Amino acid sequence: MATIEHKDIPNANLHETKGVSTATTGAVLTANAGVGLWQIPSYGELYISGGAGVVALPAASAFTRVDTAGTIWTVGVNKDMTLNAATGEFTIITAGTYNVAMWIVFTTAALGAGTTYNFRYAIGGVTSTRTISTSKHTAGVDTMDTAASGLATFAANDVVSLYVGGDATSSGTNITVVEAGFTLHRV
Repeated sequence: MATIEHKDIPNANLHETKGVSTATTGAVLTANAGVGLWQIPSYGELYISGGAGVVALPAASAFTRVDTAGTIWTVGVNKDMTLNAATGEFTIITAGTYNVAMWIVFTTAALGAGTTYNFRYAIGGVTSTRTISTSKHTAGVDTMDTAASGLATFAANDVVSLYVGGDATSSGTNITVVEAGFTLHRV
């Protein structure tokens, strides 16, 4: 019997990857300690487009969920997670490490330059200690934007959402969300 290198096998004689016949439709092959593992990708997107959602910042630099009255989030693409546009929440179905990304454009009240707005993701209403902050450059009404991304580990059934809080000056005032995006993607 002749020895044939894999690179020389004609296309008609190639075989599918092991496990493909029992893999769930839409699953992707990932390496796991030398073994191929078929997994369903998990990702989701909530976004605000052309919104005018007012979010009241709580007092004392506390945080509140960016859900306004449940009228501004839209569910974008998603797979293997549950998204709720009324609350701006993701419910994780498959535990794992996820890329968490957010961006937001919002208008502020006429407050002093240097006034700060802080954003965090939360799990079950408990905010992460990771904060992305942005500060006003004028004392007038400003349109501001900020973005962040990072990795976080979530368990099945974790509820993930985006929160905002002010500083000593902006707490107790409102922001108006104009555009925003919030995505999770299991890596």
